[in-house]
Amino acid sequence: MDEKRKLKFIGYAFSLLLIIGTLGYKILLDVDLVDALYMTVITVSTVGFGEVGTTNNASEIFSVLMIFLGVGIVGYAFTTVVAMFVEGKVSDLWKGNKMDRKISSLNDHYIICGSGELAEVIIKKFISENLDFVVITDNREDLNDYSHHNILVVEGHSTEESVLLHAGVEKAKGLLAVLDTEVDNIVTVLTARNLNDKIYIIANSITKSGNEKLLKVGANKTLSAVEISGNRMASLMISPNIISFLDVVTRMGDVELDLEEVIVKRGSYLENKTLIEAEIPRKTGLTVLAIKKIEDEKMLFNPPIDYTFKIGDVLIILGREEQIDKLKNLGDEMK
Repeated sequence: MDEKRKLKFIGYAFSLLLIIGTLGYKILLDVDLVDALYMTVITVSTVGFGEVGTTNNASEIFSVLMIFLGVGIVGYAFTTVVAMFVEGKVSDLWKGNKMDRKISSLNDHYIICGSGELAEVIIKKFISENLDFVVITDNREDLNDYSHHNILVVEGHSTEESVLLHAGVEKAKGLLAVLDTEVDNIVTVLTARNLNDKIYIIANSITKSGNEKLLKVGANKTLSAVEISGNRMASLMISPNIISFLDVVTRMGDVELDLEEVIVKRGSYLENKTLIEAEIPRKTGLTVLAIKKIEDEKMLFNPPIDYTFKIGDVLIILGREEQIDKLKNLGDEMK
């Protein structure tokens, strides 16, 4: 039993003891509720300031039972609290409550379900991009490691509705299912989709048959880490120069170029301009690789210079970080 449950149990036990004692003394001693509560408190605490009402054999036996129960609960509460202080779990409990408040305040964040090596890579990327995210894991070692590194984490299994709700799935922007088994990924995707029909879900497909199942239950995209790694190793052997270029683009090489997306917003500099009129290469030094068109959501690669930007279009661009920031600021400028 974890510390929160222990404290809840102690609270419930004390409350139940007071209720039983109050009702018992009210019936046995024929007194009002205040006097019955008073009798319960002095009996449980073994203070004995003075009894109210007329006692009888039944009330005395009841008092003995109340004393034993009270001493047992108080003893359990005392040892539990002392152990928490000695083991340093009080501060952990305080951190947990603070973390819960932070999670409840999140909006448009991401949820990572799982804590294996694949999840570690995603976490590092999200931290580097300064994104808001929550990790769901039932691995105690990973849980402690994440919490000590100020990573928001929820203990539990992402297949359960209550755990996903705790992580804020109803307000989340995206969810990544990277659990150890196909079944857990499928159930997680299905549960998350039922709780939020707008959330963008990416799931790791462990087996070939899992890909189709994950899409059927609500995943927007599926990826196979094993397949991607295998294809990359083969491509690195067959076409090393192409992979070297991709390493640069994905920041795995010495030169830091990045792929980024920029959305055309209403009233921005880019709205209703053609690609040649926008002069993106001249003003920013960036290369526009593709445009995801808003009307049909199809990807237009190597877009023509006479293409006219529309509100909601997504530009896929290649360049350095400062160049990308310049374009984003340019795109946010008012005409």
